[in-house]
Amino acid sequence: MSTSELLVTPEQRDRAVEILKEMYADGRIDHMEFDTRVDLALKARTRAELNGSFDGVVARPVPTYVPAAFTRPAPVQRYTGDGRGMGTVAHWLGYPTFFVGPAIVVASAGKQNPAVRRHAVEALNFQLTAFLAFAAAGIATGIVGSWLGFVFPILGIMWFILTGVGGIATAAGSNFRYPFTLRLIK
Repeated sequence: MSTSELLVTPEQRDRAVEILKEMYADGRIDHMEFDTRVDLALKARTRAELNGSFDGVVARPVPTYVPAAFTRPAPVQRYTGDGRGMGTVAHWLGYPTFFVGPAIVVASAGKQNPAVRRHAVEALNFQLTAFLAFAAAGIATGIVGSWLGFVFPILGIMWFILTGVGGIATAAGSNFRYPFTLRLIK
């Protein structure tokens, strides 16, 4: 028994009618031809009769868009060469120089490479935020009393760890952003 002799189900007939509706909506068949073909599809008993309702019709057009499920994600932006190296240096210059080192990198190498500038500005903003936090803690300790002195070690540990993590993340090629940072420099 060939596949053309197989009996069709009501679901297959309904699907054929849906395809004919799409063809009519696309303008590939006119109204009179649509009625004739739908009548043939609904009366079809075998696969051959159902396929006959599509004889002479141009195949379904290829979609001009890519469905969202099949689009590829954007590649992860990775920096190469001197951008990563100088970006790492900008982060780690915060250890010996606080905000001065990252500011120098922004002013010098940051003008030549946008990746270096992005990392150096992020490091500079973090170092400035840390400086302001230390200054605010010092002022608050002076006003309120020495019992508030426990804040300094906490701020110091957070500053030390985050500065290191920023440098490591930049060296690994990610676009690192510090948490709890005032973005004063753009």
